[in-house]
Amino acid sequence: MKKALLCLTLVVVLAGCGTRQHNMIFDNGGTSLPASSKYSVGSARNASGFVFSDDDEGLDIAESMKTALVDELNREGLYQEENPDYSIDVTVKKYEPGNAFGRWLMPGAGSTVLEVSSQVRACESPVGHIETKNTVEAGGVYTVGAWKDIFKDAAEEIVKELKESMGLIKE
Repeated sequence: MKKALLCLTLVVVLAGCGTRQHNMIFDNGGTSLPASSKYSVGSARNASGFVFSDDDEGLDIAESMKTALVDELNREGLYQEENPDYSIDVTVKKYEPGNAFGRWLMPGAGSTVLEVSSQVRACESPVGHIETKNTVEAGGVYTVGAWKDIFKDAAEEIVKELKESMGLIKE
């Protein structure tokens, strides 16, 4: 009985859960992207209104999102700095760093939230945009640092949506 209780306690302390959502909306009647497409990352901006105080460990929210997206595109072999087929501009619409201790005490309290809108362009013409929302709503020790890691999660969702639009993976 003690072993079962210990295992249950470890699962609760170490587990984390949240949501991941992504959706690509095409402009001008488009429905897909060529499977051979390569991407660069253009501008990145923070429209969330969240600013770290001078006392916080803080980070540049827009730059963190841009870096995470470049890294994920590179990892998937879709990044090309020179003469890409498409460029992606990212806008962080909502960011809440949350609190791991709060999530552990009561799921939903202390949630980490990141909403990003990514404009996909061919030359200067908009092709479509990808809306993503990532959250970390519950968990314990495993979710410490989610306020930084959530940018990687959002980048994964953006690239996943690109790959789905390119027909490289199923929805």
